[in-house]
Amino acid sequence: MAIGKRLQDEPHERRAKGLVIAIACVPFFIILLVALYRIQIVDAERNIRLSNENSMRERIIVPARGRIFDRNGLELARNRPSYSICVLPYRLPRNREPVIRALCKIRDADGNAVFDSLTLVEQMRRANFRRFDLTRIKEDVTIDLVSIIEERYMELPGIVVETESRREYPYGSAAFHVIGYMGEIPEREFDSLRHEDYYWGDLMGRAGLERQYESVMRGRCGREFLEVNAFGKSLGAVSRIQRIEPVYGNDLYLSLDINMQLVAQNSFPDTLRGAVVALDPRNGDVLAMYSSPTIDPNIFSAATSLKSRTWAAVMADRSLPLNNRAIAGLYPPGSTFKPLTGLAGLATGIINRDTRMSTSCGGSFRFGSRVARCHRQSGHGAVNYIVANQVSCNVFFYQLGLRLGDLNINKYARMFALGEVTGIDLPGERMGYLSGEQAYNERFASRGWRWTQGLVMDLAIGQQQVLTPLQLALMIGGMGNGKEIFRPHLLNEERNKDGILVSQTIPAVIRTLELNDYTLEVTREALAAVVRPGGTGMRSAVPGIPVGGKTGSAQNPHGDLTHAVYIACAPIDNPVIAVAVVVENAGGGGARAAPIAGDVMRYFFAETEEGRSIHQKYNPGAPQRTRPQQTAAAARPTAPDDEEAETIRRTYQGNQTVERAVEGDTDE
Repeated sequence: MAIGKRLQDEPHERRAKGLVIAIACVPFFIILLVALYRIQIVDAERNIRLSNENSMRERIIVPARGRIFDRNGLELARNRPSYSICVLPYRLPRNREPVIRALCKIRDADGNAVFDSLTLVEQMRRANFRRFDLTRIKEDVTIDLVSIIEERYMELPGIVVETESRREYPYGSAAFHVIGYMGEIPEREFDSLRHEDYYWGDLMGRAGLERQYESVMRGRCGREFLEVNAFGKSLGAVSRIQRIEPVYGNDLYLSLDINMQLVAQNSFPDTLRGAVVALDPRNGDVLAMYSSPTIDPNIFSAATSLKSRTWAAVMADRSLPLNNRAIAGLYPPGSTFKPLTGLAGLATGIINRDTRMSTSCGGSFRFGSRVARCHRQSGHGAVNYIVANQVSCNVFFYQLGLRLGDLNINKYARMFALGEVTGIDLPGERMGYLSGEQAYNERFASRGWRWTQGLVMDLAIGQQQVLTPLQLALMIGGMGNGKEIFRPHLLNEERNKDGILVSQTIPAVIRTLELNDYTLEVTREALAAVVRPGGTGMRSAVPGIPVGGKTGSAQNPHGDLTHAVYIACAPIDNPVIAVAVVVENAGGGGARAAPIAGDVMRYFFAETEEGRSIHQKYNPGAPQRTRPQQTAAAARPTAPDDEEAETIRRTYQGNQTVERAVEGDTDE
């Protein structure tokens, strides 16, 4: 009976257990059915889109960057094609070792390994922080390497070849500080720029005009979607998604003359630091702007490994080659400031052209307990204003400064836009400093120093204030112009890729000079006397053109030799070019800085169309000069005639009795 009962109960138990299992499994099947319904019906459109996106890759189309041309249409910055090997982290397999090993097996034409494993591991680790962004692992590679990567794409999932352009600067270091350079966006800046159409790994202007006009030259990125296989290999554009075309950047046409720039570079001593600025005082066109030392901006377009080594050397260079001394170098103007002190004296009626000071120059001047020296120990005697400016007599200007006072001197300095930023279209300009009682007391309050009346003597000869070479060029140009000071600028025109004018720089007046005719006439006469035989600026003479200038030797607290300074404009009665030169630790302005300015001006009047026309006007009987073929590499200044050069040399040698003073400045 027991056995029969157990056999009878077993089917019931099996049915009960089956029912329990069925009841337990039903919810799972319901969940599965709901999930399938949701995936295939409710979210079908979204999932189809995600599936399509998984087989597509968005490609950013970076537009061609705008080029930069000089005033004669010569290319100063252009683009060249380049290939980069990139990694797309989300396409990499979980185990990356096979990809790294495959890359390390690749050799160049000389049999050297192109990649090394340690670098690749670090690059991929860093790239993983931005899984969906392309990260370069090798830049500016050869087409042979591109072919190898493309052939082995099945071994290299996630490795992509990108075509891009790199910046090229045909004239190298000649215009580095003006043009600037391109650099990759630092990681710390990227998050703030990603909403401005920038992408990871993009390049942007880091200095000079490249930085100033970044938004103008960059253009706007386009995009397209590429169909890719499981290895990330592109199979072509996805036809059903419209391509967004890029907007090309605009080209810049500058006021700069690269031939004149090369003349300035070739004339400047290789081993010395300083700057040269040449501009047109009639409209503010910057014709040349050279800063020394300089570097070749093409190094910043090189591959990362080479660029890193070069960058380390640049940053370690104590001469600060990245510093644009033309707009950011601050120097005491020295005796180049004396014409402005004289102009203030003429404008206020304190002196006229024939004025002689009560104390003649015997080599020094006593004021209270202080004895201030002149650069010529034997003195210049009793000289009028014209001669005092010609021979740069300190004693004359000490006394004139005491008569004027610091307020009058600085009033006319500000009239010429000194001691403030000029507004030139370059980043990094510094404003300089005009001294005086109030400014001096505020600046040195922490040291307990107070302005004394004797300091106005230093102010009058340019040894209290600091200015930039650009400001000095504006000052001398304004003295010759006599009417207005224009804001200096480098950009003349902006054009699109088809050459259609987009915008044009309108000359802007930043100062109106309220000076009477007598003041201007005497100032120009005094400046012209400096360049005539017997003056300290004879080495800047231009045959057949009346030049006005002023030499200076600015005190230098960091070395034994003074800074050589020189300013000039020509023709002095209606200048079309103004030049300022500063050579650090070089000694006398007449010996070291004036010849550089002379080379630049002689080039202008011999090699440019306008310069030759003006030369012909001043020399109607002279034969017309023939212009050599216009090539920047061959641009050289025209030297004075042999007879005139010999006359200048003899006159100059006859004035070598000038000795360097303990105080004041030297104009050898």
